[in-house]
Amino acid sequence: MLRQASRIIGIVVAVVALWLVAQRDDLAAVLGLAALSGLGVALATMRRISTAVLAAAAAIVAAITFAAVVLIGGSSPTVAWFGGGTTHGPVSGSEVALTFDDGPNAATTLAVAAVLDRAGVRGTFFEVGKAVDANPGITRALIAEGHLVANHSYAHDQWRWLDPRYPELQRAEQAFRRAGVPCPAFFRPPHGQRTPFMARVVDHDRMQMVLWNDSASDWSTTDAHLVAERVLRKVRPGSIVLLHDGLDGRPSVDRSVVTRALPEILAGLRARGLHAVRLDVLLGERPYLPC
Repeated sequence: MLRQASRIIGIVVAVVALWLVAQRDDLAAVLGLAALSGLGVALATMRRISTAVLAAAAAIVAAITFAAVVLIGGSSPTVAWFGGGTTHGPVSGSEVALTFDDGPNAATTLAVAAVLDRAGVRGTFFEVGKAVDANPGITRALIAEGHLVANHSYAHDQWRWLDPRYPELQRAEQAFRRAGVPCPAFFRPPHGQRTPFMARVVDHDRMQMVLWNDSASDWSTTDAHLVAERVLRKVRPGSIVLLHDGLDGRPSVDRSVVTRALPEILAGLRARGLHAVRLDVLLGERPYLPC
């Protein structure tokens, strides 16, 4: 019976791993999933091995597979089956949304807003609650200048997304209320990590979860031209572009690469006949909720 169960588990693991490969385009994830598929095949074909070892191997492989499903489903923007989230706007028009995560940043956020203002463009800033508490004046200035602010959790850490209750959502909303500004209607989970439980909390609070389909990975380089090149290579009508005016809600981190990349990004959008608008305009949704 155990050997038959291990064969079934092995086959399921191999198939699930190969299915997940199609949902990632980063080499590390693809190689890891390929290795997991190999483990599944090995488990399904084991013959001369003790029952205890077989049971342990089946349990370990099944646990790894479960973790892979959670991590890949939870952190891949294009995966809709593990919490969903809006990744783009209408593809038939000429509008895109420039969104900025992890601020407000003391040195960068208003500099980014100034570049946008000079171009007659309004941006969307997904702000971390603890950073709003540290710099509420920046949040108030963004709204006064016509930009949109949105919810990006309170602590922006690596594990709170696994809490089925997800109190981070309301903790961040309270930070906006303390800043004396409207409460955002849009929410983006840190690192894009979400679960069906989180999605239920977001929906219960009448908010909309928004991800992206154009990321410059701007945290990984200080080359402004490269950031702009990455954005413009993938941008399409309806794109939601992900940039970072902060990192993890740290108020003083250097994010000048984004400020330097923006003029080239805006020029590239104009050359392609695209116009950057606030996220609520792109999606045709309300920007704020009563606190």
